[in-house]
Amino acid sequence: MSKRSVNLLRTRISPSMEGAMPNSAGVKVLAAGATTLTAADSGKTIVFAAAAATTVTLPAPRLGMKFHFISSILATGDHEIIAATNDHGFLGGLSLVSTTAAKAAAFSAAIDGNNDYITMNATTTGGAPGTDITIVALADASAAGCWGVSGTACGVGSTMATPFADA
Repeated sequence: MSKRSVNLLRTRISPSMEGAMPNSAGVKVLAAGATTLTAADSGKTIVFAAAAATTVTLPAPRLGMKFHFISSILATGDHEIIAATNDHGFLGGLSLVSTTAAKAAAFSAAIDGNNDYITMNATTTGGAPGTDITIVALADASAAGCWGVSGTACGVGSTMATPFADA
């Protein structure tokens, strides 16, 4: 490719897309079972790649930490994202869409920020392939509402339900 072609491509790539292609250092692939993320995992794409039950515990929040979760497989057990401290949970919400029916719904975490679990069962609460969730620390300390959540969860079937809950 000529130098001119490379420069033309650079001018056509949106600044928000630059560096969007993750390398292996920017991706953490989860095995079934329990995983606790650390501050060093902030900025990574976390992939639910095992069908069996998989639980991810977030680290203590530091303002600006960011985790991007995606699902590459249809879960046969719950895929869970958990705040490290009970009642120190999420603000925001998720859109849930069915991959098999013309159904969609939107759910928000409790306004008091105490929902500390996101549970995806691959059917009614999301977690099917294509699920895409971003979680950002909104505080420097663990407290109610210290994590912001947004994204789309894919489910299977004609009924969608909230993935948010308390411990």
